[in-house]
Amino acid sequence: MNILVVHEVSYLKKVVYEYQDFAERLAARGHRVSVIDYDATGDGEYGKAECSKTGLGRVVLENTPHLNLPFVKYVSGRWNYPKLLEPKLRQGAVDVVLLYSIFVNGTSTIRLCRKYGVPVVYRVLDIYHKIRGNPLMAVPLYFAERFTYRNADVVCVTNEKLRGYVERLAGARRLAPVSVIHHGVDLDFFKPLPRDPEFAARHGIRPEDRVALFLGTTYDFSGLDRLLEGFAKLKAHWPQLKIVVVGGGDLDGKLAAMVARLGLRQDVILAGSQPYQEVPRWISLADVAFNSFRVNDVTRDVIPIKLLQYLACAKPVVCTPMPDVMRLFPERESGMVYCDIGKTEDYLRLLARIAFDPGENQALARDGLAFVTAHFSMQSQIAKLEALLSETARKRAGAAPC
Repeated sequence: MNILVVHEVSYLKKVVYEYQDFAERLAARGHRVSVIDYDATGDGEYGKAECSKTGLGRVVLENTPHLNLPFVKYVSGRWNYPKLLEPKLRQGAVDVVLLYSIFVNGTSTIRLCRKYGVPVVYRVLDIYHKIRGNPLMAVPLYFAERFTYRNADVVCVTNEKLRGYVERLAGARRLAPVSVIHHGVDLDFFKPLPRDPEFAARHGIRPEDRVALFLGTTYDFSGLDRLLEGFAKLKAHWPQLKIVVVGGGDLDGKLAAMVARLGLRQDVILAGSQPYQEVPRWISLADVAFNSFRVNDVTRDVIPIKLLQYLACAKPVVCTPMPDVMRLFPERESGMVYCDIGKTEDYLRLLARIAFDPGENQALARDGLAFVTAHFSMQSQIAKLEALLSETARKRAGAAPC
């Protein structure tokens, strides 16, 4: 198949998650995969090149050009994007589109693909209109979301809660199917590894230290600011406990300032974004991993991919009680335990207990690895996505499989 993947974040700058992982796995399976992205933090110049973020497969990436001025960059990106997409559709160079975005290029993708008879599978990862920080954008994004859910050929969600959200928002006009494909984790790449003493020492981690690790985007709702405030008050109880944050995002500046202000330079390691190939090595440093997201309208119905990666690396996980996570990951038998980050002292004490108690730690690690292996293999999820894309393309074309 000729598969086009469309998103409105940077393909190369974004920490590797499903967007790049699925695209490059489909390429590795022999499909011709191209990507159009939009980089709001870049210079706005057009570019086209073959690339790989994961090392699993290679895609052809094009950047949507825009005028690099506040607000204007979004309008100009939305204006310029059809000039990239329409020629491909007119020439028959696309069999199916896997769409992740809404405002800059999402609604335009739906309209142009309808014009040229190319099917669109829209992949829902978040409640889009609520994840943006600007409340003025919430209303137009809400209506753009509803338009997309109503008009994509298939909407593909990560869990049943999001299916219900999509169906409620689309309303009675939603005619196309809503499919559920869970996140997956590559069990050959994310796997148990011993802590590398040299790598640990390079980052100030001693053999006797215990490490609690957070992986992923430092969203405003990540809870990391609250966790560091609490840790500063309680760190004297656990002089051998270190907090490691791998990833970047909205809170980077605030977290760095807090580490300095609270005297945590010896206790907290802000590693920033790291190459994808290095992520399992970072996870191997951990005695316990955590997800401290505050539970709100954005996080309530999502399944962070980091949870699967932690478990696949045989790390016990402390997570805030996000309802759909709790439904899919039963406490303890899945290797996960739950505590509200709002109860910061309780959360930290739970982290420390699991980090320092070898019996509880090993039992949770063993059960978590068995659970994720049984239920969340990437190989099974990518096979489902490939079949969904192929079936969608075949139905629209009314011909043999691509």
